[in-house]
Amino acid sequence: MATRYKPNRGHAALERRVERVFKALRTTGRDRQAIKAFLAPLRTKDAVTHQHYLHSLRVGLTAERIGRFMHLDSKALFYAGLLHDIGKCQTPLAVLGKKGEWTRADAEAIKAHVMDSYRMIRDRFGFTAEIVLLHHIFQAFGYPSVLPPFLREYREGAKVMIKLCGYLLAIADVYDAYHRDDQVAGKVRSGRTIKAGMLKHFVDQRKLIEDLYEAGIFTV
Repeated sequence: MATRYKPNRGHAALERRVERVFKALRTTGRDRQAIKAFLAPLRTKDAVTHQHYLHSLRVGLTAERIGRFMHLDSKALFYAGLLHDIGKCQTPLAVLGKKGEWTRADAEAIKAHVMDSYRMIRDRFGFTAEIVLLHHIFQAFGYPSVLPPFLREYREGAKVMIKLCGYLLAIADVYDAYHRDDQVAGKVRSGRTIKAGMLKHFVDQRKLIEDLYEAGIFTV
């Protein structure tokens, strides 16, 4: 049986931070309302999906800061961070909220969220959808194993930017995921443990990870 989420002051503060970034980026009212509509099922469906809604807000905020730090399109990263997991509103709640060991079927059900997110936004936020599609592709046994063709013809520079933004989105996503309660150990990871995990997870970008910590975007 679904459990309704219970908003609190911390959740409201996070939403206000998102609103301030919308304003700073001069996001149009039309885009803002569309993004909120896409996020609404995660926000209201269940207490489990609401946690993924909060995760999406945090990833959006972190990705936007990374974009500014690297002098890239922070709006593209902000949108991608906010919308990267909306497909999880279609993931079975029994799988999404599972605390024990996943079966192969569970893992496949979770993997579907990438293509679900992509399909949900591709007609409204095409460039964002291209980035979202990549946020699990760089990990060991990354997915989706087969990517759909680009939604339109891009110049080579734009293709490089999509791939780079997909990688940076993955970094923001993993960083926030490390801060969740460790469901296996039943305790919260320390900041030092998280930093060690980030350096190991993105071993080919250790300098960037160190720079993000030094800049205060990531913290111990």
